[in-house]
Amino acid sequence: MQSERAIRLVVHGRSGGVVPEALTALRQELQQHRSAPVQLEVLTADAPPPCPDASSWLVPLLLWPGAHARDDVPAIRRRMRSEGADVTLLPFLGAWSRWWSLVSEALDPLLTAEVVLLHHPLRPGVADRFLQQLSKRLSVPLLPSDQWSEYLLHHPKAQAFPLALAPNRMTESLSEAGGLQPLLHHSLIRQGLIDLLIALP
Repeated sequence: MQSERAIRLVVHGRSGGVVPEALTALRQELQQHRSAPVQLEVLTADAPPPCPDASSWLVPLLLWPGAHARDDVPAIRRRMRSEGADVTLLPFLGAWSRWWSLVSEALDPLLTAEVVLLHHPLRPGVADRFLQQLSKRLSVPLLPSDQWSEYLLHHPKAQAFPLALAPNRMTESLSEAGGLQPLLHHSLIRQGLIDLLIALP
């Protein structure tokens, strides 16, 4: 009898529903350790995967409580339930204290005085306040990515740390200028996330 729940990982994806290799590989490795399906639901894709027969964890791999976490993810849960799925929604990844502990530990050697935490521009509100607290937790300054060029004029030795799980337009433009890699490109962080997800019953 199958004892583990299926896992549906909600990820942002790129335009047209393209999934970065880092997320595809994460799903594949996690599937090797689970006896129930592991799926990706890509927010930019046209259609979701079919609901699994098994009970499911809905796991938003989102780093802050933006509109995707607050609106899109609950809508996914409602849709799955309307299709007859037994689904339990977990908090978005950025709300997991253990996640930020492992990120902080893994990146500690890299978080020098020159590092700046860069994020996509946000409207003031819940997500903005969340990121301010994250900046304090990691002891690095926080900056919207659209202010990075101006910041560099006054801090030419600054190094960008993009707040992103997988490659996107922001991380790619920053990598050309010597910025830190997306979080899943750090082996300790990637393995730590896999371990957290494997541990789900």
